[in-house]
Amino acid sequence: SEEIFFAAQNRLYEGQLKDYGRNGLFIKTKVILPVGEMITVVDPHPDGGNKKRKGKILWRNDEGFGVELNRCQNECKPGIFRFEQICSD
Repeated sequence: SEEIFFAAQNRLYEGQLKDYGRNGLFIKTKVILPVGEMITVVDPHPDGGNKKRKGKILWRNDEGFGVELNRCQNECKPGIFRFEQICSD
């Protein structure tokens, strides 16, 4: 698992990326956010550039929560980092 950051309710949090795919991911964290909460996931890149995706918490359990990533509204590029597509917005 890799470190990942996410923002919600005007705060930045940290968790562990446990599973991911084109449309969603699972973040292991002790942070308790409600199902339905919109978050921004930041995918840190070793070169210093951060890619962001917005998504909604669909479910949670004792380990963390599952996030459905929003579809890109603007131009999408093939996945360069962990996420299958990176939004330019």
